[in-house]
Amino acid sequence: MTYKSLLPLLPIQPTFFTWRDEEVAMYQTGTGQPVLLIHSINAAASVFEMREPFQRLSQHFQVHACDLLGYGNSSRPQWRYRAAIYVDLIQALIERIGTPTAPVAVIASSLGAAYAVVAAAHRPELVSRLVLICPTGIGQLDRSPGIGAYTIYQYLRSPIGRILYRLLTTRTSIRLFLTRQAYANPANVTRERIEAYYRTCRQPGAYYAPICFLSGLLNCNIAQAFARLTIPTLLVWGSDATISPLRLVSNFVRSRTGVKVVTIAQASLLVQDEQPEAFIAQVTPFLVGNTSR
Repeated sequence: MTYKSLLPLLPIQPTFFTWRDEEVAMYQTGTGQPVLLIHSINAAASVFEMREPFQRLSQHFQVHACDLLGYGNSSRPQWRYRAAIYVDLIQALIERIGTPTAPVAVIASSLGAAYAVVAAAHRPELVSRLVLICPTGIGQLDRSPGIGAYTIYQYLRSPIGRILYRLLTTRTSIRLFLTRQAYANPANVTRERIEAYYRTCRQPGAYYAPICFLSGLLNCNIAQAFARLTIPTLLVWGSDATISPLRLVSNFVRSRTGVKVVTIAQASLLVQDEQPEAFIAQVTPFLVGNTSR
């Protein structure tokens, strides 16, 4: 990947490491306790949606962010993606960044949060804290893919599927998605945001991971993994979230006692980007608190 081909997703350029023969884009800034940011999963996903916490948390923490494979500046191979691939990748990131004496705090969004939960359950000694933003995996996007999902996937891999993908990723379609599902205030759907999301979902290979999401192949049931976790966990929910409504928080609270919940007003799915000051005000004290389990 050449420098000129890189998307300007964060204020710094990424470095790359090889995982399963593919290049994973990593970003790092700040010093102190390590924090790892994991973005959500959708057609236009990337670290761009984490740019506010990436910059703001760097004042107190060593912040790491990653474009998951198939997204952003990472490689976009023609894989049939599954949830296990992303769980394994996030686990690899946790093992690269965290140590038993300096475990990493993980902040993850939506379906990315579900993968982070399972990865953290595999290596709990390397994770100090979990911040889950409108997570899925319990009561939503938790059904294991069956024959229907694979049928839809094969259809989306066809020329007709490619046409549908192009229609779903026009600037008009992106504006509708951001207005209806990602941001509570339509004024936050700026030209800059639309263009950034548009560019990332129109890169070569951008089609392969999203069609796996659309077909249900990326669903991930985290009920058991979440229930057995003892890592301090904070759930952050946007009061106006529609695609992952606030009522879903009860699924997580019932699964495990001691989980902290924060609701941020005038925010939808991308809480950390829409209300960054309120988000940081809630998350920072949680990250610096006593990490005893």
